Amino acid sequence: MLADRISNALSKRFKIPPPPTIAAKLIGNTQIAFSRFQNLESKPGYSAPPEREEAFVFNVPLAAARFSRVSINGLGQSVVQAPGKAYLFDLTSRNEISLDATYNAVRFHMPQLAIDQMAYEKGIRRVGGLYSKELGQEDQILHRLALTLLPAIENSCEVTTAFVEYIGLAFHDHVIYTYGGIPRGLRPSGGLSPWQIRRAHEFIEENLAGDPSITAMAAECGISTSYFTRAFRASTRDDPSSMDHPKAHLPCEVPDAGDKYVSC
Repeated sequence: MLADRISNALSKRFKIPPPPTIAAKLIGNTQIAFSRFQNLESKPGYSAPPEREEAFVFNVPLAAARFSRVSINGLGQSVVQAPGKAYLFDLTSRNEISLDATYNAVRFHMPQLAIDQMAYEKGIRRVGGLYSKELGQEDQILHRLALTLLPAIENSCEVTTAFVEYIGLAFHDHVIYTYGGIPRGLRPSGGLSPWQIRRAHEFIEENLAGDPSITAMAAECGISTSYFTRAFRASTRDDPSSMDHPKAHLPCEVPDAGDKYVSC
């Protein structure tokens, strides 16, 4: 599993206990991972370089941290990581940091394959890579996502699959437009069709005890995960991850005089 692999790799690289890590499944077998990344005591030396991987990492600090050296492909500098900023690293590069800092952050790990497959699903061009204006780009959205994720990472048994998937979709959507060079344009805004609403009712009723995921609900409706999320919101004015009982928020199949679905 991606979560276990990331947790074990971080432990070895940074000489810390395996950090709590959860993963969100986006499409097919692609996943992205979120870790509570922290070091409570200063150590000598440097982190081991990561295994080369077609993936990107965002380090989002929750508290200020001062690193005497951050080296990317041999070019080093001292860095003070500040809350409210996001620090982007390409895992095809040789990244090393000094271990002398104590830090507290949320780490977002996104493989290139996940970026590509979700971009294809959204009907937009391939995202060739992610780029930041500088090492430490102001990004309040990622900072708030990190704060939202923190309780879920630390209490993974108490969080629903749908919630983690929804955060994963929001994270992907944000980074491709902010760091991937994709122009922000019009997006589909239609709701669920009557047969999709009926099938969603049936699927949720059949699988309430099994923690139904957004991906599974979307597959039952014959649409992509990202489109299902938008269509669900358009039909209910709510997000599928926010309900303990999503069926209660789905509209009835009978339209009113204005061709809009009324709530059950």
